[in-house]
Amino acid sequence: ILVKDHVYPAAVVVNKDHTIKEALELLRQKETDAKIIYFYVADEGNRLEGVVSTRTLILADPNSKIESVMEPSVVWLEENQNLEQAMEVLSGHRLLALPVVDKERRIKGVLDVQLYLEKHIDVFKKQENQDIFQLMGMRFEEGIAKSPWKSYQKRMPWILCNMLGGIACAVISKYFQLVLSKVIVLAMFIPLVLTLSESISMQAMTQSFHALKKHNVSWHKIFSRTISEIRTAALMAFTSGSIVGVLSLLWGSTLGVSLTISMGIVLSVIFSALIGSCVPLSLHLTRLDPKVASGPVVLAFADVITTSLYLFLATLFLL
Repeated sequence: ILVKDHVYPAAVVVNKDHTIKEALELLRQKETDAKIIYFYVADEGNRLEGVVSTRTLILADPNSKIESVMEPSVVWLEENQNLEQAMEVLSGHRLLALPVVDKERRIKGVLDVQLYLEKHIDVFKKQENQDIFQLMGMRFEEGIAKSPWKSYQKRMPWILCNMLGGIACAVISKYFQLVLSKVIVLAMFIPLVLTLSESISMQAMTQSFHALKKHNVSWHKIFSRTISEIRTAALMAFTSGSIVGVLSLLWGSTLGVSLTISMGIVLSVIFSALIGSCVPLSLHLTRLDPKVASGPVVLAFADVITTSLYLFLATLFLL
């Protein structure tokens, strides 16, 4: 959604050499029903030079020139900006309206606070949908693509990424088949261990996205937020590991097997949270789109690391 699709014409654009009396006369001649919050000042080429509030014009000397009362420092929007960015600028500067200009700074219209009140919920709902689609390795627009072939071309690479992760897990399981054949209960809990790791990794990845979306965020803050997320994941890991370890005793496992399962869950969940936090940051540093790529990549890495750790610990302690 672009700004240029929601602008309305500026009611009155004045020249800095006009007097206030002439500016008000221009307004009367327009006989416009449009809301007039600010008068915008432009040169002969309609390029934005300043702004004057309506209150200033009413209270100032009618014979004063616009140049003497205008504010030359103007916050403006470019017509090709998206509407979400415009909402942030409106909210951040606490202005009632903003001029919209083209690349040459020619005035194209006005965007006012009323649009913010009407549209900001829809914009952020769409952004939320966009985030959900991108976590799955696709863009929102691709989810509603009319051409199956084009949709296939965009989405299949990330499906292949997940397939490679699954194949890698199968190879790892083959390598550790000795411990799996001797301790059958380990295989019973593999799906649960993978589910826990994938869930935690996706939660950590989402937290990284929120950190990256904030304005003027420092890498120190991102690092601190990542450490905090790892600590939270560690608490969830110990809780999950303890519960699953106790439950595994109901399947006839020994205390050693139960402790191994618990330790495997704890380590795999913590490592998965680390992966979920770091992959978006790494992609961001390499100037790749972290949202589109992170979901499938994080899941694939989480599966491989979890399977490796779980079966390695089992081999180390049970054989």
